[in-house]
Amino acid sequence: MDQTVLYREYHKSIYHTCLRILRSPEDAEECMHDAFLKLFTGGKMRFINNKACYSWLRKVAVRGAIDRLRSLDFQMNVNTESLESREVRTVTNEEPEEDRQHQVGLVREQLNALPSGYRTILSLYLFEGYDFEEIAQITRLQPSTVRSQYSRGRKKLQEEIEKLWIN
Repeated sequence: MDQTVLYREYHKSIYHTCLRILRSPEDAEECMHDAFLKLFTGGKMRFINNKACYSWLRKVAVRGAIDRLRSLDFQMNVNTESLESREVRTVTNEEPEEDRQHQVGLVREQLNALPSGYRTILSLYLFEGYDFEEIAQITRLQPSTVRSQYSRGRKKLQEEIEKLWIN
């Protein structure tokens, strides 16, 4: 298959996968491009079908995003933002669709505010559809660690969302 066709077909999906992990459009775009470069220059263009190609490309992009996230966390020694310092406005006289979009935005903010380990595992499990064993392989963690981080991350996310709904 032609490289241009593959890029056009998969670049948005791969970009959004990387963006959910990295939270930075620039880093996500660079990670996406790195994955495509590995595909195009590494002799991996002999896939049986597009589904296999996309699966390989997504795994490479996810691993690249996780590696980049680890590198950024290590370099910058980032502390996550305190959720208490954020003000959340209450929804009053908005249309139902606007209300729903606002709620989705609030949930997305809370997910992005989670520590990178929780956020990455939740994203891979909930949005990308990986199971715990695959996430363990990708992140180089024990499956039990992945399950406990998923459980803790989900609980923390639920608590923060409940705080928003109560206020």
